[in-house]
Amino acid sequence: MNSLARKFNSSAATLIIVLIAYSTLMISSYHYERLTGDATLYLSIAEKYLSGDFKNAINGYWGPLLSWLLIPFLYTGSSHLFAINSLNLLFGLLTILGVWRLSYRFEINENIRCIILVPLVPILLFISLIQPMDFLLLCILVYYLNVIFRKDYPDRLSYAALSGFLGALAYFAKPFGFPFFISHFLLINACHYLGNSSGKSKHKVLRNALAGFVIFSILSGAWIALISNKYDQFTFSNMGRGVMASLGPDSLHNTLEKGDPIFFEGFFAPPNETAFVIYEDPSYARKKSWNPLGSRNALKHYITNLTENFFEGLRILEFFSRLSLAIFIAYLLLIFVQPPGKLFSRRDILYPFLTVILYTGGYAPFHFETRYLWIINILLLLMGGKVLDELLQSNFMKNNSMKNILIVMFIISFVISPVKASIETGRNNINREMYIFGKDLSAQYDIRGNIASNRQQVLTSTHDSWHKTFRLAYWLKSRYYGQARKNISENDLKSELIRHNIDYYFLWGDPDSTPQFLNQFREITDGEVPGLKIYQMNE
Repeated sequence: MNSLARKFNSSAATLIIVLIAYSTLMISSYHYERLTGDATLYLSIAEKYLSGDFKNAINGYWGPLLSWLLIPFLYTGSSHLFAINSLNLLFGLLTILGVWRLSYRFEINENIRCIILVPLVPILLFISLIQPMDFLLLCILVYYLNVIFRKDYPDRLSYAALSGFLGALAYFAKPFGFPFFISHFLLINACHYLGNSSGKSKHKVLRNALAGFVIFSILSGAWIALISNKYDQFTFSNMGRGVMASLGPDSLHNTLEKGDPIFFEGFFAPPNETAFVIYEDPSYARKKSWNPLGSRNALKHYITNLTENFFEGLRILEFFSRLSLAIFIAYLLLIFVQPPGKLFSRRDILYPFLTVILYTGGYAPFHFETRYLWIINILLLLMGGKVLDELLQSNFMKNNSMKNILIVMFIISFVISPVKASIETGRNNINREMYIFGKDLSAQYDIRGNIASNRQQVLTSTHDSWHKTFRLAYWLKSRYYGQARKNISENDLKSELIRHNIDYYFLWGDPDSTPQFLNQFREITDGEVPGLKIYQMNE
């Protein structure tokens, strides 16, 4: 009893230290960096709810949950900076607690549990710097897996209700949560069914599966009804359609634009009178639909895209940990050595493995980004802990020095990438720069109105004129109409600016490329901003 208490206390003590460490780093660093481009979209939607603009607040592209969570902060007068950082702090603390609880589903000893907690600090700190909706989804999925992975899941109807509720929250966080929950909940319930031998337990699994889907359907159905009514067609999200359209054969995928016509087909008016950019609801953007089976070239293009996704997926797994593939192979071996009748009862082995396959496979037909797979990062950490536990208990690891070396290698493999990436993100960060620059422009020149910019295509590692001006537009309380299309003539550019009633034209980059007609308008910065001229068009 005393030994068990000591082990629990060591795990709890490590948990407290990790929570304090994460909180300290969050409070003391990277404040402005978390004001990402997508964060401004959710802030704008939250402001619509507060102003009573519910028609435009209901959005079929972005999940509503993050905007709902921002409302109390904005209502009480908190700054955008405080609101975004507070939510990222909260998501991280809840995720750490959730991972700690989830580790008990993997049947590992307390020392391994302590080891797993350590890499969470740099991992979650880095995650907080990317996009808040992906962090929110990660947090929700950790708690969902906590419930559905339980050995006693079939015994309590409340677990099914909680699963359905968390599934709906995952959908509200990000549309991908909708198909993932349906497929995953069905799959894991099937595993519970096959893993129980008694008829009574099997009946309970079927009961829970039905109850979970009912709760999920009621909650998600309310939102589906709202957005389907708005767009005059049945839909659970417009995001998939837009992403698929951007993958077409005529699209460019090797730049920040990722094939989206919003970035290269010229100006796009914001989708409604209170939106600041078309990306606030890209459902209304003109996009070319295509069918991978429509022609031989289209199919060939799609297969090429799938191949690229496969290798990009491997790259992301390696980013999470240099040991990712080794962990995955070790889990495969653990599955193969299980007796056929025992496999479905090994929840600590089968369930996370199936989850990794299913979740990753859900993004494979489209495209991968590291932030899409945060839950895979966490599962690999836990799965790696399970493999580490097996190794340390094996006859191959009797030497304490070898054990310590293996533990250190395990921790470093999960820590090195997020630490390096966090440091890199802090250098010349576009979110911080555009927030500060936007505040300065507003104070010095009182810029407000309709703005547009030239097209400045750059490498993926930097940010182009669209991504810079898009961020500036929000902090300037203006409406961004996007960038001019490639090779547009001066006459056409002038006509487009007049047609969209543009008040300010932002010209980024080489001043030698300035269209001649702009010389008749005042350049308000008088050349004081390197790499940017701003022309006032409404004088």
